[in-house]
Amino acid sequence: MKKSLFVVGLAVLLCAAAPCMAGEKSVSELRQIAQAGGSLIVDMRHRRYTVTELLTIAAGLQPDATLTVRMDRGNELSTTECLQLAQTHPGQIRFWF
Repeated sequence: MKKSLFVVGLAVLLCAAAPCMAGEKSVSELRQIAQAGGSLIVDMRHRRYTVTELLTIAAGLQPDATLTVRMDRGNELSTTECLQLAQTHPGQIRFWF
């Protein structure tokens, strides 16, 4: 009994600490999650976010949270766009090429 409670508790903690995959959330919903302290992964393979949308999401990031942008071949941000985004929150924006 104690072991199963421990496993369930550990699973809840690990899920809470893991970044949230963006899925079908709107930009407004993602910004709200960021404002609440959540770290996010936005996947360009499933939805193409504009730099403006990513900047809107990033604007809500709390100091210990991150925004990871997972790129898709043919749907990647340009180097200039990545620099623009990274400079808004140094160390909090990550790129997955």
